[in-house]
Amino acid sequence: MKKIKFLLIIAIIAGFVLIDACKESFLEITPYGSLDESVLATYEGVDGLLIGAYSMVDGISNMNWNPEFGWQSATSGWVFGSVRGMEANKGTDSGDQPDINPLQTFSETSTNPYLNIKWRSLYEGVSRCNATIITANVAKEKGTISADEATYFIRQARALRGFYHFEAWRLWADRTSNIYVPYVDENTDQSELTNEEDIRDRIIEDLTEGTLLPNDMVQVGRFNKTVSQVFLAK
Repeated sequence: MKKIKFLLIIAIIAGFVLIDACKESFLEITPYGSLDESVLATYEGVDGLLIGAYSMVDGISNMNWNPEFGWQSATSGWVFGSVRGMEANKGTDSGDQPDINPLQTFSETSTNPYLNIKWRSLYEGVSRCNATIITANVAKEKGTISADEATYFIRQARALRGFYHFEAWRLWADRTSNIYVPYVDENTDQSELTNEEDIRDRIIEDLTEGTLLPNDMVQVGRFNKTVSQVFLAK
């Protein structure tokens, strides 16, 4: 009798587990060790996310954890600007950084790692900007930052996002074939991304938001009104 009761209890528990597993929420698992908006929704947390977004301006991330984002994706423009524009020569021999050679002669293919790394670097920057905007709004709703502080963070993040999209647009947009680059903001549904829209108007909107920043940002290196105006002029 006890054995029957025990098996019955096991069956009931298994039934509840099975019912719960059938829910869509069962597939939504928060990774261990990850931070979400609720944890970072403070002044220091949002500022830290924004600094992370700034860290991709040079196209190079922390070389310790991701050595792929190196000088291949640098925003200095030496490879995709100076070398490709015949202002500079790669030099050395053909075996040194051979993937630059086809870029210099306009014979690169889609498998060229320089293209992949540059693309990923730019959209990593976009992703960090969006994370900053989302978390700033959460922090404002929670009351851990003021509306003015949220605006201060969001305007910088939007100006940065405009910069990253502009870099991508300059490299890959082709108006003759109507093939452009995706625009990704904090509300974008990843399943609906498209490269058929000329995103210049959206880039202009983001950079225009940056022109509302003061010129004196206190800390050196932050986007300000003048920087945003310069990119708008470009």
